[in-house]
Parts: sequence; structure tokens; C-alpha cells
Amino acid sequence: MSAYELEKKLIGIFKENPHRYLGEETLMKEFGLAGAIDESTESGNDIARAIEVLRLQEYEIDGDETQGWRLVSLPGTINYLEVESSLKTTFLGQCLFCYRIIGSTNQTARMLADTGAPDGTLLVAEEQSRGRGRFENSWYSPAGGGIWASLILRPRIKSGQLGSLAMLAALSICLAVEEQTGLKPQIKWPNDICLERKKVAGILCEAGLRSEELRYIILGFGVNVNIDSFPPELSSTAISLALATGKDWIYRPALLGGIMDKLEEGYFRFLTDGFASFLPRVQIRDCLRGCPLKVRLPGGELIYGVSRGIDENGALLLETSPEKSLKAVAAGHIVHW
Repeated sequence: MSAYELEKKLIGIFKENPHRYLGEETLMKEFGLAGAIDESTESGNDIARAIEVLRLQEYEIDGDETQGWRLVSLPGTINYLEVESSLKTTFLGQCLFCYRIIGSTNQTARMLADTGAPDGTLLVAEEQSRGRGRFENSWYSPAGGGIWASLILRPRIKSGQLGSLAMLAALSICLAVEEQTGLKPQIKWPNDICLERKKVAGILCEAGLRSEELRYIILGFGVNVNIDSFPPELSSTAISLALATGKDWIYRPALLGGIMDKLEEGYFRFLTDGFASFLPRVQIRDCLRGCPLKVRLPGGELIYGVSRGIDENGALLLETSPEKSLKAVAAGHIVHW
């Protein structure tokens, strides 16, 4: 057993026995560590040393070698051990990278994808110094504040399906947030998730192309979780889950694990059946439906109309004025709603 495996096993035991002080003899005999530790373990037979390593990773563990040890609280930061143990997926995140600070998870994911990183690779950061949104907009990504992550995907789909994949990711985030907080987020085309008409999460879906061939997709997403205040320029448009629930702290690895569960379940179905089967669940969360909109198209043209929902390709259905015709907008930016 490696030192990491020993630390992982210890944390698992402590989590399952939150009110017990567990000494070395109990851990060795009752929980089977005696048969798991060998000379290859960095800590040798010294469980106390492994406990100190865990404390350095910000696990609050009470006790000592005399009375035993008890887990008091989990780290407030994103770490590999907690993220890995929160993932119940069979595909997404099986190749995992966790960073204390990074420029942009999407940018790093693109570099890894170009050098052969496997399908389903997940990158997660505690903080981004150059977090990005659409159109090179910055994304506020402070340490401890949220989930800043990117997935490398290598599906055999057409580049025109990126919009529907982004909608699937938005739905997965909504479902996980609903399940773990009771909140009811809404989807704002093309890549935002809102609470109280403010952005709580966003998605950045980027294609890696060779000529016309889609080589990979970088599916990046950011969720504002434990941010208690935003910079003045964002305070009227952004919100966090902590602010919406009134909680001081939400355990981010569990929420990330929930998002990955929902996304993996949906992704496999998306690859076989397409996006149409998800459409009803997306449509009932569509916060733009029935709203007058001003949309800027990629070429710069402004169009006006009323939103009539999202179609099976993830495009915005806009009833334009004055001709009252229905236009499917595959890409664009909501200027006003």
C-alpha cells in the first residue's frame, strides 16, 4: 500500500466513524490496516505519521497516539483525495488533475488534449488567475469560492452539436444543485445558469479542430459556491449558492461529484440518442422563454424578437419582429433580456 492509499483509507475510516477516537491498535486490527501496510508504504507502520501528513492537507484531526484520533472537519480547499473520493463515475474524471492555482482550466485542458490526454480527463482548480468566459470575458474565480473545472471529451459528434452538449452540461449542473441544495436554478441560453435572475454558473464549450475534423471538446464550467461577496462590477449580476441558501459553507467536492454523476449519465445517452430526449427538462428550466430579447450574432448583426424556447440542437428559437417568423439561432450573445 502506498502512502497515498494509506491516507485515503484512514480518511475513509474516520468519515465512517465520526464520533469515535480510533487508536493505532484499533485501526490495525478492527479495520484491517495491519494486513495492508508493508515496507513499501512511505509511513511504514507509523500511522501517526500518516495522520500528520493529512493534517498538512488541512484535515482537522483531533487526538494523539495515546487517546487515538478523530476527524473533526474536512479541508476547506479542493484537494485530490477529496475530489477522487467524491467521484462515483466510471468514465468522467478517471484521469484527474487537481491544481492549487492555475491560469485557466480550459487553456490547460487544451494543452493536455493536444498532447494526448485521454477521453474523460477532468481538471479542477482551487483558484484561477485568468478564468475565462465566452468572447474572452474574464471569470471571477477566487480561492475557496467555487468549482472551476474542465473536461476533455473525444466524442464522435459534429461540431454543430456543441450547443446541445453545453445545454446538457447546464442541465446536469441544475439537477445536482437542486438535489444537494433544494434550489431551483434556471438555464439562460446559450451557456449560463441563473438564480434570482443572476448568474450562478457558466459553461464554456470549445472545440479542438483539425481542418474540419472535431478532435476533442473542452467542456469548461464554473459554479459560484462559497463566494460571500462579489466585486462591485459583478454584484448586480452574479450570485453564489451560499448567498442563495444563506449557508456559510457548502462542501464543493460532493457537489462536483453530483455534477459528474448527472453529466456522465446524460452524456452516454446523448451519444446514442442525441439531445432530443433531454429537451423537455431543459425547456422547463428555460428562463428566457417568452421574454423579449436583443441578440448579437457572431458577425455583429443585432436581431430582436421574443424567445420561444430551445430546439433539439440546443439553438435559441427567436420569433423575430415584425415578420413573426421563427428563427433558430445556433450561436450568439444576449445583449438585453
